[in-house]
Amino acid sequence: MNYAGEKVVGVWYWIPELKWGFIAEISADEVLLAMNKVKSSIFEVLSYLTITGVILAVAGIAFALVIGQKIARPIMELTAATRKMSAGDLSQRVQMHTRDEIRELADAFNVMAESVREKTNTLQETSNFLNSILVGSTEHSIIAADLGGNILAFNEGAKRMFGYEAEHLISKSGIEILFTKADVASGKVHTMLETTRVAGRYKKEMQLVRKNGEVFAGYGTVTTRQTTRGEPNGFVMIIRDITEQKLLEQELQSYMMQLEKIVEERTQKLRVSEEKYRRLFETSKDVVFFCDTECQFIDINQAGVDLFGYDSKSEVLKLNLVQHLFFSPGEGKTIKEMVGRNGFIKDHEVELKKKEGTRVPCLMTTNLRRDERNNIIGYEGIIIDLTERKKIEREKDIMNNINKILASNLDIREVYKSFGEELNKVIDFDRMSITLLDEKRDEFLIFAVSKDYYDSKLEEGMHYSKYGTLAGKVVENCEVYVVTDTSQGHFSTDPILCKEGIKSRLSFPLICKGEIIGSLNFGSKNVRNYSENHVEIIQKIAPQLAIAIDNTCLFDKIKDSEEKYRNLVEDIEDVIFRLDRKGRYLFLNSALKNVTGYTPREFYDNPSIAMEMIHKNDGEFVRETTRKVLSGELKVSKDLEYRINCKNGAELWVSQNTYPIKDKKGNIIGIEGIMRDITNSKKIEEQIKRSERLASIGELAASIAHEIRNPLGAISNSVGMLKRDLSLRGDDQKLFEMVVEETDRLNSIITNFLTFAHPADYHFVRSDILEIIDETLFLLEQDARFHEEIRIVKMYEDDIPDVYVDRNWIRKVFWNLLVNSIDAMPRGGKIFIRVRKPKEPNNHEIEIVIADTGSGIPPEIIRKIFEPFFTTKKSKGTGLGLSIVHRIVDNHGGVIDVRSKQNKGTTFTLRLPIKNKQMKTVSV
Repeated sequence: MNYAGEKVVGVWYWIPELKWGFIAEISADEVLLAMNKVKSSIFEVLSYLTITGVILAVAGIAFALVIGQKIARPIMELTAATRKMSAGDLSQRVQMHTRDEIRELADAFNVMAESVREKTNTLQETSNFLNSILVGSTEHSIIAADLGGNILAFNEGAKRMFGYEAEHLISKSGIEILFTKADVASGKVHTMLETTRVAGRYKKEMQLVRKNGEVFAGYGTVTTRQTTRGEPNGFVMIIRDITEQKLLEQELQSYMMQLEKIVEERTQKLRVSEEKYRRLFETSKDVVFFCDTECQFIDINQAGVDLFGYDSKSEVLKLNLVQHLFFSPGEGKTIKEMVGRNGFIKDHEVELKKKEGTRVPCLMTTNLRRDERNNIIGYEGIIIDLTERKKIEREKDIMNNINKILASNLDIREVYKSFGEELNKVIDFDRMSITLLDEKRDEFLIFAVSKDYYDSKLEEGMHYSKYGTLAGKVVENCEVYVVTDTSQGHFSTDPILCKEGIKSRLSFPLICKGEIIGSLNFGSKNVRNYSENHVEIIQKIAPQLAIAIDNTCLFDKIKDSEEKYRNLVEDIEDVIFRLDRKGRYLFLNSALKNVTGYTPREFYDNPSIAMEMIHKNDGEFVRETTRKVLSGELKVSKDLEYRINCKNGAELWVSQNTYPIKDKKGNIIGIEGIMRDITNSKKIEEQIKRSERLASIGELAASIAHEIRNPLGAISNSVGMLKRDLSLRGDDQKLFEMVVEETDRLNSIITNFLTFAHPADYHFVRSDILEIIDETLFLLEQDARFHEEIRIVKMYEDDIPDVYVDRNWIRKVFWNLLVNSIDAMPRGGKIFIRVRKPKEPNNHEIEIVIADTGSGIPPEIIRKIFEPFFTTKKSKGTGLGLSIVHRIVDNHGGVIDVRSKQNKGTTFTLRLPIKNKQMKTVSV
């Protein structure tokens, strides 16, 4: 009987290498079934034949007898063979030579018989094997007992394990002898047998006793033995000595306890660490993710779910990082290739996208994930949202731009538009204004306004009372105020702005040097447009803005003050200048152009003009004086006189006062001064000196002329009388003519002396200067000194205005200048006569230029040519011609200048006033 209570034919097979065995079972019912089938088949055939015989009996008893005898014989053979097999003869076989059902029945019987024989042999072999195990096993105790526990079999293994001989126990002792007295007394042994009898099997660790009294541990398996009818008739015990195993188990248990303790401690640490990192993973503000090799998400923290705008982690885990979260999948593939090539990327800026498709600037750090064999199993990384950082950087850039704008100009109104445009990038507004308290601090001035619409009742430059207004509340309490909806606002300016479309407002106090100066105001066409974020932004720029506004107000005051002084400075005819230590001009008034012809801008752009303009003989002296003032050797330089060459080529005398500019520490950082045109003063001074000199010369000349003229008159009369009475020839005639000529020349000199010394009347009349010049040229062409090699070139401008002059005296000026030009060109040449009208509205002079191509005047004597009695003509001239010319021009209120280059020619330039009011007698 097996454990299930079934009748079986069993085969036990022991495997020494494993120290285990197995039992092969063959159901006894299968054997009986096969035999019963044969038996049934025989009975079926018999029944069939009986019925058939009855039926066919009527047809013919004779035929039935013949057929019955033929069929009955093989049936009888089958029945006999079956009975022999049931008696144990398994070699029985039936031979049938027919081809009907009886032949099939015989074949089936033979197959069944062969099968029964093979199974019987197998059963026998198994039985023999089990018996050999039962008797010969040495490692396990195999003990058979009856239902009462009496020992029926005791193998070699049991002998070695317990120390008993089999013959001392078999049929003489019960199994209780093998157990401890305590287990027997407590009924454990009895319980074991009862449990086995009921359940069919019992397995448990047992406390056993050897013959020598030693108690040892064993592991026993108890099964029931059954009869062929399935009834229990005994027990089989298989016992394994586990003493060494117990020791090993105890040692292992000790090790296991230690290991468990270590594992528990490590597990606890890992659990804490895992919990810590899990907590960090889940609470990290940055995105932490894990992907497989195809970039399919394996895990992602809550920050990633929130960043990308998904509802749950499970929704994100269905996505592919490259395909679904990169704004450009191409960029994602590039990143994947870079990580695959380098093993990682660090702080790489990428552009990802949210669920709804909006861009998200991010910073990505990614590594390859590998298993213990270093195989790549995916990717892991951190994604940092740069949106806020980019926003802060953008705001920082805008703040820097705003500060640069505010610092770029002293007048904030000049940059207010640029300021508003930059600020509008971070603060949404449709109207922005700056309101400032007036000096009485009870009214506001709308200092500046920026808006995207035209009509408004609150425009730049307007004043309004601070009481009841939003700005008034701000400056009163020094707090930020927000009006979320102007249609429900209670400030007096709310309805005005509401009609203009402004729905919400924000006003921020402006504080400079600890004092509230006004407010910065914003208006939006959207209700509830302003928040705490806008206030934080304004806090960053408000101090700088307040300083800029204060500077603008101060600049306005300075500008007003400067305007007053500038008007004063600009009205001064003297040049006022300021330079730094490097010689760069910091300031020049407009008088510079009137004096020198150069504009201040030309000096600003090219400061070297100033030194280049100084006369070459005066430059070193001016530079040295300037150096001494800059070095502190001279505290101040006053009345420094030198000459300059103007832009138009004119030479001027100037007088300069120079003062050092010092900083707060007393260091000299530049110079400033006044330069005055003293050319006329120099001329007047020269004229006074000349007048004093001429006065004495005139007195001497007059007395000499009177003393000489009387005898000369007698000589001249006597020569005239002799000329009529004498008849001279040859050398006498020549000598006499020479006396006449020299007498005439001496008389001319005396006339000039008297002209120079005695006063004369000037009669100024309106005259055509061109006509006077042409009359003089006509007389000149009749003079013996004029010849055909002399060429006159006239260059007259159109519309030359008339001038008030004394025609005779001016004709004498032109005559002297033209005769001097002819004398300078003995071999001929050209005389150029140019007449120009005034070029500027404020200029009331005409210019007459007489130039020749003669020998020129040496530079060392050019200054002396207007002095009386100075001549280069030796015995031919008196030296009074140009002196008289100079005096005539002066008495006409004009100016005469001379420029000359040796062997190139000489140029005289006359400037005569158009309207001359001198209508009196002047001394020549």
